Amino acid sequence: MVTSRKRRNLRQFQNNFFAHNDAAGRAVRNETNDTPQETRQEQQRKHISFEAATTGRLAVSSLYYTVPHSPAKRRFGEPESQDVHDLPTDDFDFSSLNDVDEDIGSGKRKRTAGVKFIRLEGRGDLAQTACFCGEADPIYRCQDCHGAELVCLSCALHIHERQPLHRIECWNGTSFQTTTLKALGVRFQLGHPIGVQCINPIPTFNDDFIIIDYNGVHEVGLDFCGCESAQPHITQLLRVRLFPATTLDPKSAATFRALEYFQMLSFESKVSAWEFYNTVARLTDNTGTRVLKDRYASLLRMIREWRFVMQMKRCGQGHHPGGIQATEAGACAVLCPACPHPSRNLPVGWENSPPEFQFLYAMFLAIDANFRLVRRNVSSDAVDPGLNRGYAFFVEETAYKDFLASHYRVGNPQEKSTCSSHSAVNLADTRASRGLAATGAGTVDCARHNFKRPCSVGDLQKGERYINMDYLFFSSMRSSQDIHVLNISYDIACQWNKNLWSRMSTFPHQYHIDHDHKVVTFFVPKFHLPAHVASCQTKFSFNFIKGVGRTDGEAPERGWADINPIATSTRAMGPGSRRDTLDDHFNDWNWKKVCTMGTTLLRKYKAAIPEVEERASDLKEFEAALDPDQLTTWRKEIEMWESDHSLTNPFEVKARTTVTQAAVRLALSKAEAEEIEHGVHISLDDDISPSVLISSGMELEDQQRRVELEARTIGQHATDAQKIKILQHINALRRRISTWSRVQLLYMPYVSCLCSPDDIASEDKVHKIQLFLPSSLPSSFPCDNRLLRYEWDLRQAQANDALDDLRAVINMTYHLYKYKNAFVRGQRANTRAQGIIHSAESRINAISAKYTAARDALIMLASKLGKNDDWQRILKPLDRAKDAVPLNHDEGKTVGQQNISWIWKTPGVSNNQEEGLQDSLRVEWCKARARAHRWEEEVQLLREEMRRVLSFFEWQARWWDAQGSRRQFSSPAFTEGAVAYAHRQAMLHRRMSAWFSV
Repeated sequence: MVTSRKRRNLRQFQNNFFAHNDAAGRAVRNETNDTPQETRQEQQRKHISFEAATTGRLAVSSLYYTVPHSPAKRRFGEPESQDVHDLPTDDFDFSSLNDVDEDIGSGKRKRTAGVKFIRLEGRGDLAQTACFCGEADPIYRCQDCHGAELVCLSCALHIHERQPLHRIECWNGTSFQTTTLKALGVRFQLGHPIGVQCINPIPTFNDDFIIIDYNGVHEVGLDFCGCESAQPHITQLLRVRLFPATTLDPKSAATFRALEYFQMLSFESKVSAWEFYNTVARLTDNTGTRVLKDRYASLLRMIREWRFVMQMKRCGQGHHPGGIQATEAGACAVLCPACPHPSRNLPVGWENSPPEFQFLYAMFLAIDANFRLVRRNVSSDAVDPGLNRGYAFFVEETAYKDFLASHYRVGNPQEKSTCSSHSAVNLADTRASRGLAATGAGTVDCARHNFKRPCSVGDLQKGERYINMDYLFFSSMRSSQDIHVLNISYDIACQWNKNLWSRMSTFPHQYHIDHDHKVVTFFVPKFHLPAHVASCQTKFSFNFIKGVGRTDGEAPERGWADINPIATSTRAMGPGSRRDTLDDHFNDWNWKKVCTMGTTLLRKYKAAIPEVEERASDLKEFEAALDPDQLTTWRKEIEMWESDHSLTNPFEVKARTTVTQAAVRLALSKAEAEEIEHGVHISLDDDISPSVLISSGMELEDQQRRVELEARTIGQHATDAQKIKILQHINALRRRISTWSRVQLLYMPYVSCLCSPDDIASEDKVHKIQLFLPSSLPSSFPCDNRLLRYEWDLRQAQANDALDDLRAVINMTYHLYKYKNAFVRGQRANTRAQGIIHSAESRINAISAKYTAARDALIMLASKLGKNDDWQRILKPLDRAKDAVPLNHDEGKTVGQQNISWIWKTPGVSNNQEEGLQDSLRVEWCKARARAHRWEEEVQLLREEMRRVLSFFEWQARWWDAQGSRRQFSSPAFTEGAVAYAHRQAMLHRRMSAWFSV
């Protein structure tokens, strides 16, 4: 029995069913509009009809009608259609819903997708339907046309005159079987408009022509035009967007959309041509029962030629009067619009700008090698020459190899590293190269924007040798000879730069750089820098040298991450195919960077603005705590070093103090002895002064904290000797507190209302005995103002002393950690070292507690004495984990984002004349200054780069405007195409410029 809820859902389904049928009937009777109408409560449906015209051809018409949303698709809150309840319901067959509706009673939806897909294997509702033209028994349907209508043979042929690559199925009485349009008699006539028959059609050889499309490998009946005015066969193919596999008597071709589809797919997923070809082949036949003609080799050739032709077209070489033969080195590379390009995006007079602004027009280069991009020793340049001959990113191969061969004949050995044991340097001549024609690839990139530079990529024959990287560097610089400031990043720059200019003398003159009139600075990328020795870490750091902003120098690594997945398909290619493929991928990498340049620069700029303010504020606070004379000396030193790097590096630690374990034990023992001495030898007389009373009470507080810490340290399983020692300390402290309390009553008699001598004796834990100093008295209790002022002064001094002690112990602990990591080996030595470190950390905890107690007392005293909050700007709350840290504590941040704890920025921090601490302060001030300046430079560089991007786009638009009429063509159609493409490119760059401006 059907429940009421189920009946209601069935009624809604029934109403929609009749509404759909009624609307379809009105559409057939032309009772609907012929244009779609937008509405929220109804769905738009399209009805397509085919009629036989008087000419014998099919006439196609489209009608649009509306039906209500189904219950599942109606938006929440929308009313149901008002007239659905008026539809008839008595004749509806509810049994038809058994397999497609929901099981309302159980609340579970049946899985009916399989049933619906199986239905598509048959003819469905079209089994008894006549063809659109009126012919009975239609048996053909197309897999690629919209819908599943059945048509007769004549209609199928007529419809697919314009779609010869669609896949056709034929109903054989029991099922559909695949056939081809060629088997049905469709002929693809070239050289004439569709529908016009050639008077002299020329079939392909053996009437066997293969077209590769993205949906399959198709055998087509193709006829070339043989008229007297017919174009060459390859021209006829190209004009219908078919790319021929050969120039003479082509037997196969690929559609432009298939080649473009594969090219984009390979950019994004790094799919190989073999995988793509097998994909389209399986789309044609996935059973193996149909033997397809193998066109994989043809596809490889077409893909390679397509890449090259598209590259030439996009770089404007088709508009050049000299054609491809006039292509210059690097002309096909997509350039970085944010890098400086004289006469393109640099302001007039940039070369005469003041020295302090020259860094804005600097060229940032990053050099690196990738040993994943190997190539096996297959084929040769003679068998597989490259179509690109230095036109994009790879250097011209012949000149490159000739120079390397001449260098090897001289026999110059590779220089060994004097820094860390860099494998790139020391193993350059020994890297395994058996079976490989190239052990990797070297590159020179734009270090700030991750662009591949033109003529800056080359194969490595045997490791990362200087001669290879030198050639790539000098080749890359040929397009930037006019730039005055060069910032060069290389992970082995500390070794590579030593004899660079002397090695340059062995190169041809056109590769020479006038380095004497340029400012050339060498860097090591930030991620690679920690692997170098300490002197390299300060001399080649992006963080310390001015004029580089927040550049990190790791641009090549990001590029390798994108290109590495294609290494599996390029390693077995011939030399020319591999270079052409990688050039195309590098160009796409650059183009994607161009498209996102506006968003990227804006995001970096927004992130840099708050960093500038934070680092400047941090530096200002730090400098306020330092001695002005000392600060002036340090500032002079670092400014001199920034002008001349041959001077002493201010970022290097001068005081090389060696901290031993014995020295640390001695320092801790002396500190404990002083505390015990001050606490034990306190003499209290009846003549004691008020200041002595307060100071003695504060010392008793310190002793209470020390006893509490000592009691926690020995634990529950203490020895008798430890128990005796702690008990003696407790008894001595209790007696001192009792004596002090009796004197306290002379100056603070109201304290007797809060405690008595019996309370001191009865308290089990001596550290919990309350001393009731003026700061701890309730606000309602009177107290002498002299005592309040005495305690205020003493508490301030106590807090400042605690900070001094804290800084000294933290600095000592930091050196202890460094000593342990550098020199301590073995379990026994490590155990001892760890014990000393634990003692030092306990000392830091104790001093932190002392400072916190002093500050809490100052808060109470400030309210009683009416003090303002100025003192809290100096004596801030202390977070043990966050604030009690060394000067160079990184907190997991990069060097450019680190903050200095406020304890190192309080007044008087430079009064401690300990050599190691002063040297640490100097180095950390230099680093804080460098952080602030690098972020300021980053903002200036980003502003200049954003301006350069817009200027570069405007220059490109003007350049394309001039290309349209640059070359004279013999045909008006060619001229129109050249002008149209140039105009489209100019408009594209103007749109990008306008978009980035917003």
